[in-house]
Amino acid sequence: MVRDSLDRTSDQNQKPEPAAEPQSPRQNPEESDRPEPTAEKLNTENKDPYRLVKLTYLQLQESGFYWGPMTMEEAHQRLTHAALGTFLLRDSGQPHVFFTLSYQSEDGPTSVRVQLNNLLFSLHGSQKTFPSLFALLAFYTSSPCRLTEPYRRQRPERLNQMCRRALVRTYGEVKTRQTNHFRHFLPLI
Repeated sequence: MVRDSLDRTSDQNQKPEPAAEPQSPRQNPEESDRPEPTAEKLNTENKDPYRLVKLTYLQLQESGFYWGPMTMEEAHQRLTHAALGTFLLRDSGQPHVFFTLSYQSEDGPTSVRVQLNNLLFSLHGSQKTFPSLFALLAFYTSSPCRLTEPYRRQRPERLNQMCRRALVRTYGEVKTRQTNHFRHFLPLI
């Protein structure tokens, strides 16, 4: 969904050709993606929103807590038994919104749209804006309305698990099991 939205944003930022070309079905005038008029003059050739969303999307791919296309019901089901403040980011089901933040609140799983206006990210209903989605998350992970931990696709390994794997890889499983010295430091070997 985000990739489709990025493509649509890219198409919108292209300078129109002087000759009239047939519009694609996505560019129906009644379904215009144009923002509401503002006091500032908007630069229609400006690709900054596209670049910002694309960069954010690429960074989210590496974050571990971005789940991509997921319905609200699926997100809420995953978060139902998670600790208070656990969160994940997913693609939004809304056509003009790229991302949605789903988190475990005192009232249960909750979802809120992440909006992008004038190159600033905000949560729907909040006046607080941020230059990046990660700045928004940093703020809310340290605020009273805390997001405490990301709900990752894969949980990071503990240090002793990584050490155990390195020892087995270096010395071999049989030799590692026979050595009492390793058991003192890593009791699960």
